[in-house]
Amino acid sequence: MASEQANILDFEAASRVRMLERVRSLTLTRDALVETARQNHAIMAQVHGAVLDIIAADDWVALDHRLQHRVRTTLNADFLGLWVEGTTLPKDLSGIQVRPEGFVAELMHGQFEYLGPVSPQSEVLYKNRAAEMQSEALIRLDWGPGEALLAFAAKDRYAYGAGQGTELISFFARAVERVISHWAR
Repeated sequence: MASEQANILDFEAASRVRMLERVRSLTLTRDALVETARQNHAIMAQVHGAVLDIIAADDWVALDHRLQHRVRTTLNADFLGLWVEGTTLPKDLSGIQVRPEGFVAELMHGQFEYLGPVSPQSEVLYKNRAAEMQSEALIRLDWGPGEALLAFAAKDRYAYGAGQGTELISFFARAVERVISHWAR
């Protein structure tokens, strides 16, 4: 009789162990999804706040001040700049600059947006801070008189990467585009 009991397998215990492992795995997955959703919601709130901030700007000077101070820090960028073609601007702007026609097209090589490591071509944007910047997000704008380029850069080489979604940064860029388009009329 003892030898017959030694050959009996306890499927219930093995099944319970497998089920507990699966529950733990699903719990970890759920917790990770909840945390990601919270982070996405926080980032979305930051971007929405930045959009509300820039749409309140009534001229280039106000936009420049908002981009260089509140918006840049709100969006955790080490650098934020806007380059526009086809206009003249006040002289005292620190983050918005005029460039000749074709500047954006030459820099972007047909792309509408770029996220990734700082490219050698875009180092011209960051001037004396070029060595510090490790990753960038470049978004092409069409604002009426010409093209424009909105650039975010970070010292963190993983801040902007090719695999990241661009929905929120594009949303912000389209808001900037609309604000400056009103001034072109």
